Amino acid sequence: MILQEISNFIKDAKRIEEQKLLKHFHLSHQGLEPMMAVLLKRGKIHKTINQRGSRLPPEIYYSWTETAQIPTLTVI
Repeated sequence: MILQEISNFIKDAKRIEEQKLLKHFHLSHQGLEPMMAVLLKRGKIHKTINQRGSRLPPEIYYSWTETAQIPTLTVI
């Protein structure tokens, strides 16, 4: 049930930062990570990690694609 809610939330937003997902669903990173792994394997959601240097933590974004694709992870 929560997987569908997360999927719909990302679909509506098109692209969303991980921190917003954590706040909206009241989850920790450890709680969200296994659920996102399932959604990423389905091929509709894409994960992007923006490396902001050695002093800042990376920004993680999830985006929705209409057509199923091979699960990918982009590191910038």
